[in-house]
Order: sequence, then structure tokens, then C-alpha cells
Amino acid sequence: MSDWNNLLNSINKKVIGIINSNDDSFSGDGIYKNKDKLTQLLSIAANNGIKIIDVGCVSTKPGFKDVNYEEEFTRLNFFLDNYDGAFRLSIDTMNKDIAKYALDNNFEILNDVSGFKDPGMIELAVEKSSKIILVHTHPDASHIQEKMEFKDVVQEVKAQLEIKINYLISKGIKESQISIDPGLGFGKTMRDSEILFKNLDVFCFGFPLVVGYSKKKFTEILNMTNYQLYTHCIDSGAALVRLHIAS
Repeated sequence: MSDWNNLLNSINKKVIGIINSNDDSFSGDGIYKNKDKLTQLLSIAANNGIKIIDVGCVSTKPGFKDVNYEEEFTRLNFFLDNYDGAFRLSIDTMNKDIAKYALDNNFEILNDVSGFKDPGMIELAVEKSSKIILVHTHPDASHIQEKMEFKDVVQEVKAQLEIKINYLISKGIKESQISIDPGLGFGKTMRDSEILFKNLDVFCFGFPLVVGYSKKKFTEILNMTNYQLYTHCIDSGAALVRLHIAS
């Protein structure tokens, strides 16, 4: 599979469109069992020049309930059975078996919000040479939504990402496979996420920066329009912004 630079050089719109193949999405945009809604979202994405779609089948909203493999597999298959498009595909999952199934079905990006804590997910990325989105999670967190304490959230998140990058490289993942995401809203207070968002440029240290702020509660305290939020990301050096597709 091609590396991040090849993909980024092939697109004009710096957006990853989000599609949730579930029925418990916090934003209410899940398409599971609704083929017409899926078709509509894919059409909107295509008409807006979006070339990358990130498909998630499990809600990660605060207080979310775990979904077993069979249910996540069924939701992913609903997407695959009804997908008709020419997008580059990313799978948003913490399950290595789901990730493998997706990669075997023309997905090329692994977006793991647990920060690749599962050694099996790392082995899969090495085996498949897939591009990855390394989402920050605190190394001491027992759960992705566990709120952790930071003294200097920007520098601590950066340092923890750098440590994890070095670990992934030591396990065989190539630098060209890696992009990073500061994990806004995951294990962080609204104030933490606000500070991280205002200092996104700090995270442009040699790897493509992916930012996911769309429909997250901390944005309510920023007093910025959707356009201003997106522009801030791009001006700060973000390579891609994950956005819910407007319906």
C-alpha cells in the first residue's frame, strides 16, 4: 500500500469524511440498516471533493457500550454490501480482527482510537503495510474515555506520542505509514482539548497531523464557526481534518 505522502499528494480536499455504520452514534448520523442514508452521505462527500472516508462501526461517545465482534462485523458488512464509490477507505476500530477484515476488503488506513495498545494491531499494520492514524491515549489510562490529569497537556501529549511512535517503529512500522492525532476529547477535559486545539502546530513534527474535532463538546467553548474551526486546523499545519458529512 502507498505511504501517507503519496495519498496526501493525490488529493485536494484535506478532509476525511466520517461515516458511522451503527445505530448508536452520538451525532445521530449512523447509517446502519439505512442504505438510502449511506448513498446520500457518499453522494454529498463526492460532490464536496472528499476522497477519504473513515468508517466506524462502534460508538466511542462518553459512556459507550462495548460491541462484540459479531455485531461490529455485521455493521461493517452492511457498509461493504451497500458501498458504491471510489473513495480511499479508513477503518475506525480497536479490534484487530475487524481491522484485518477491512484491510482484506480494500481499506488502506487503520484508525485505532486506543492508540495501538493491542500488539496484534501493530503486527497487522506491519504485515499489511497499512497507513495508520496513531490517536493519542494516555499510557496509564485503562479506558479511552478515562479522564487523565495533565500538568502541561500539550507537551505531555506530544511526548507520549513521540514515545509511542518510537515504539511502533521498533516493532517494524515504517515512518511513512504513520500519521498522528492528538486525541481531542479522548481522556481529556474540555479545557485540555481546547488547549490542544489552540496549539495544534506543536504536533507538526514530521508526521501528517490528523485532527478530529467534529461535533465534540469542547468546541462549544471556542466560540468559532465551523469554517473557522477548519481553517484553524489547516493554518496550524494539519494534513487532514476528520469531519462528519453534512446530511
